[in-house]
Amino acid sequence: MPTPQTDFISPVKRAYPSAREEDIKVFDDGWDYVVYVVNGSQTFRFPRRDDYSKTLPREVAFLDTFSSLSSVQVPKLTLHKTPDGKPYVTYSFIPGVPFEGDVAQNCSPKELHEIAQQIANFLSILHSFPIKTAKTMGFDELDSVKYWSDRLNKIEKNVYPHLPASEQSWITELFAEFIEMITQNPFRNKLIHSDIMPGHIIINSTTHKLSGIIDFGDMEIADPAYDFTFLHKYGQEFLDTAYDNYKLDRDKTFEKRRQFYEDRLVVTDLEHSIEIHDKEKIELQKKQLTDYIGNG
Repeated sequence: MPTPQTDFISPVKRAYPSAREEDIKVFDDGWDYVVYVVNGSQTFRFPRRDDYSKTLPREVAFLDTFSSLSSVQVPKLTLHKTPDGKPYVTYSFIPGVPFEGDVAQNCSPKELHEIAQQIANFLSILHSFPIKTAKTMGFDELDSVKYWSDRLNKIEKNVYPHLPASEQSWITELFAEFIEMITQNPFRNKLIHSDIMPGHIIINSTTHKLSGIIDFGDMEIADPAYDFTFLHKYGQEFLDTAYDNYKLDRDKTFEKRRQFYEDRLVVTDLEHSIEIHDKEKIELQKKQLTDYIGNG
């Protein structure tokens, strides 16, 4: 994993030569990007990997179109290149804080209800985006049966050696039941954000209203239930409110698919830590997996 100060700070310094160290905030804990925010107003986002470098122009073009359609604020990206030709983007910082657990706990039931409504409205608009146009922009359509079958094979190879047989069996059953379900019950793909997580949901810390949605780098044409993966983390009532305000049809396996996506997080987080050889996180996430299975 690259060191942010070494690999990415030069374009920031060139744009803001008089910026002091305390004027620049670094967010380098994401899997895909390193982000700098200068003076609380200008954001620089640098891809960590070549595959994300290649999709940046597509993301810029999509948001240029979608920003006028969206019910919430989204970034307006400007594409740049470093002297050695590597792309990155800048955009005006959307003020607020990530919708993490402590932020949600400080929101009243009414405020949570309104945030759930706003997210549902946003997803309704995003999932209504024309598939033909999305494909013209270069977005790929996911074959979910093949993707999750391949993913299980990869987990069996890379993650199972770290786990006892009972936990291996739990994962195998979780994935096998899901793959069988979606094989027998095909669903209609939509253009999805694909990373609606607390860090990408921005909340005004004073009014507790939704300020914006960020990071569209993982967008694809896939299962719309995937965009609801994290919403149960804010409570069943929050998820129910989001469902009640979602304006598109939900088929009969929609919630079961969403539940799978939530359940597998504890597995895929461990998979990522093993992939990057983060020994500390591997041990932590092995315990989290054990606890999750025990509480299931």
